[in-house]
Amino acid sequence: MTKVIGFDKSFKITVPISLFIIIAGLIGAVVLGFNNGVDFQSGLNSTIQFAPPSMEVSFKGDGTMSLKVAKADATFISRAPSGDSKAFVFAFSQYPTLQALSDAFKTVPGVSVALKADGAADSKLFRGASQTDAQLTEAPAVLHYAAQGASAVKVDIEAIRASLKAFGDVSIQRAGAASDNQYMIRIQDSGKDKEFSKTIITKLTSELGKTFGEGNILVNSSDFVGASFSRNLLNQAIWLTLGTFVLIMIYCSFRFKPAYAIGAVLSVVHDALIMVAFIVFTRMEFNTSSIAAILTIVGYSINDTIVIYDRIREKVKFAPNAPFRENMNRGVTETLSRTFITVLTVLLAAISLYTFTQGSMKAFSLAIIVGLVSGTYSSVFIASAFVDFWNTRVEKLAVKKQEVQAGIAATAKAALAAANPPRPAKASKK
Repeated sequence: MTKVIGFDKSFKITVPISLFIIIAGLIGAVVLGFNNGVDFQSGLNSTIQFAPPSMEVSFKGDGTMSLKVAKADATFISRAPSGDSKAFVFAFSQYPTLQALSDAFKTVPGVSVALKADGAADSKLFRGASQTDAQLTEAPAVLHYAAQGASAVKVDIEAIRASLKAFGDVSIQRAGAASDNQYMIRIQDSGKDKEFSKTIITKLTSELGKTFGEGNILVNSSDFVGASFSRNLLNQAIWLTLGTFVLIMIYCSFRFKPAYAIGAVLSVVHDALIMVAFIVFTRMEFNTSSIAAILTIVGYSINDTIVIYDRIREKVKFAPNAPFRENMNRGVTETLSRTFITVLTVLLAAISLYTFTQGSMKAFSLAIIVGLVSGTYSSVFIASAFVDFWNTRVEKLAVKKQEVQAGIAATAKAALAAANPPRPAKASKK
């Protein structure tokens, strides 16, 4: 027979601990604020790769010429004044070195090429110009390559941060493998510069060029998020989260008694606020991935809570005369093995993601790990604790009501007895 664990004895400790963490997190959110990502604040989100020049390419002729560099090939697209277009595709597998690739580029009518790197370098390392697509003109466009070893640009996050100190608080994350020298850089728009969206890329590449060399900066992508868009996105995320809580309340109200529904909502609100505290105090970037992590954990937590509630309700049904705490402890104890197996399986996946990924995925997996622990904890020590509190309160009120009714009955009986005293017995005649 499974030994029943007395979970109710720990509620006086676990509930205050949760309240302390939540209150501290809310105070921290007000005092410290969130480390908002570019999703929730206006600013620039760019992907920069530090790659030395491979060659310079220019075009002189009628019409236009553009160059698009993909993972496996480079394509020149020529458009004549008449509107006709023609594509020249050069697969890296057919031109294994930069020298072979540059010689092939020279066969395109009107295109001139000047090789700037070691011609023996692998052509698969070839990269295009900033913003991926280059509109070629008579002015040479600088193309790059992901140099390896001694030819690679020496760079790290702290060096990037130091070179961009003039921009204030800048968020920097590595994107991809360390050998790629690719980073996501996020710069907040303070609102002081009205031309921020138009000039920020030029300023960014200029500052990085001073430290790492002007020809070594490759802008793979850049997105500017306006203030109104970021504000609307944040508001939508808040309403989405609140709407989730309301739907959980409605669902649990139909499936369980109101006390269970309120306990379920309190447990998921607890999980969300615990994650808020974690994000605030670790200064983790708060973005759409954070919202996704919170909603993921809310879904996991409510599933675990409903399983526990079902087992408690089952115990109450088969032993209605037993104290509620006894049924609750037995129900939670019997679901422990299922809870541990489930959370361990998900934790293994989350830990693997945290270990082997970088950037936003690494932050997302860390939030999931924290949320899994919080969700498992809240299903037992918050959701069950509230139902226990509710039932204890109802039982006390019922006892008090009985005592009041008994007191009223006793008072009425005494008043009736006082109003109708027993008559003295008549003396019998002899």
